[in-house]
Amino acid sequence: MKKKILMIIIAISLLAAAVPVVSRAAVIPYFMAVNDTLLPFSDETMPFISGGEILVPHEMFRGVSVWSIASEDLERVRLHRGPDIYVDFFTSTGITMDEKSNILQWPSARRVGSRFYVPVQQVCSYFGLVCEIVEIGRDIIQQEQMRLIRITTGMGLNWRTFIGMNRNEIRDAYNEYYAPPSPPPVTPSPPPGITTPLPPVEEPQPTYGDVTIYLSFYDISAGGADVLLELLDAHDSYDYQFCFFVSTSNIHDDPDLIRRIAGSGHMIGLWLEIGTYLEYTEASAALFEAAKIKTILVSADENNRYAVHTAQQKGLIYWGAPQSIVYSDTLTIEEVTDMIPKESGDRQNLISSCSENAALMLSGIFAYLREFEYTVESITETVDPAG
Repeated sequence: MKKKILMIIIAISLLAAAVPVVSRAAVIPYFMAVNDTLLPFSDETMPFISGGEILVPHEMFRGVSVWSIASEDLERVRLHRGPDIYVDFFTSTGITMDEKSNILQWPSARRVGSRFYVPVQQVCSYFGLVCEIVEIGRDIIQQEQMRLIRITTGMGLNWRTFIGMNRNEIRDAYNEYYAPPSPPPVTPSPPPGITTPLPPVEEPQPTYGDVTIYLSFYDISAGGADVLLELLDAHDSYDYQFCFFVSTSNIHDDPDLIRRIAGSGHMIGLWLEIGTYLEYTEASAALFEAAKIKTILVSADENNRYAVHTAQQKGLIYWGAPQSIVYSDTLTIEEVTDMIPKESGDRQNLISSCSENAALMLSGIFAYLREFEYTVESITETVDPAG
């Protein structure tokens, strides 16, 4: 196993970076529509939710004559309606500016690969559009309550009529998106009296697609965050998004790194060293000042009961050590992968400090998760903590 993992690591290091694609873990399953057109129900059209704000792919506004153009370095995207009315989103700094160079107090844009996500409510208001966010009834999709985000010029069908006219398309798209994989073809039996030599039996490799793993890091001061981000950029074909838990001191010490993490499309939570609500509010204010991001995701050291109490009392989402596989610099790749669960239905958070050694081990861990087909999802504010 050790030799196999090392061979996979070498193979990965020789691969060129593939075209980035937004993973299913990075998006939230909402239907999208523009005017009277229902858009495909796919990862490419679904929104990204951060700090309670809804961000949608920048291409969604083309149908209402709001165009977009990205800079070559993918650090800025401009949405414009004509040459004189536009908004610039800078993903590296989290700053948003209008055509008069006014800084707008909007949620910052997020970038995942080459796709930008921008705040839908604010963009619609700025360009004189209407944004409707409505429920799709259980009479259409029975399994769960779904929502539709519809961007319009203020004309056309009302939303009830629109949903009614598209009810069959909505149901079919939902069922297709969540359809289980097709069963393997059945080999017909030979006619009686005819024997067919049986092929040699090979033991199938186990797979763990029904085991969900979340990926996160803390302590960005450990010196490996830059190495880690470079590695994630190099292997963006894996489509894995991390959650970085950062403390108040992390934000004050290196706000540029915080903006780089956010601009790369990863989630940011707050690491509570004391565990009080005052610490959370100070860290939250610092995060918004640095990257225009709000979050209710928090985590803390295993023995920090104050943080758990604060989260319970103040409606925060707490990801803690009992829900996590914590790996350190003293462990080998095999020791880490041996701790990853294999029981059907298990959900665990794989978390480590941002050390250089942890960053270097990450390729091997990625290879292991991919080889055994684990389901890897992102920690978001809409996901219940594992455990």
